[in-house]
Amino acid sequence: MKKYRKRKNLSQCKLAKTLHYGCTAIANYESGRNEPSIDSLIKLAEALDVTIDELVGIKQKSDELHLLSAFKKLDNRKKQTVLCLVDALLSP
Repeated sequence: MKKYRKRKNLSQCKLAKTLHYGCTAIANYESGRNEPSIDSLIKLAEALDVTIDELVGIKQKSDELHLLSAFKKLDNRKKQTVLCLVDALLSP
């Protein structure tokens, strides 16, 4: 979490305030004193612009990362087009 927080140039307190947490919450997560709930993991991942897998240290294959990164760069209309295409390809 610390790596992604620093990448976004956020202090622990600034990230905590963004999520409406107390200032010590992020410090406690990063030190291992506390573990975030599933709901908190989702909020943290969104705030840090990473996946939950990345946040908890699960490595993805490089082709998956490339696809996800490319998809994130698309505007909403293009994302919908891609999702419709994938749905069409997956249907029997």
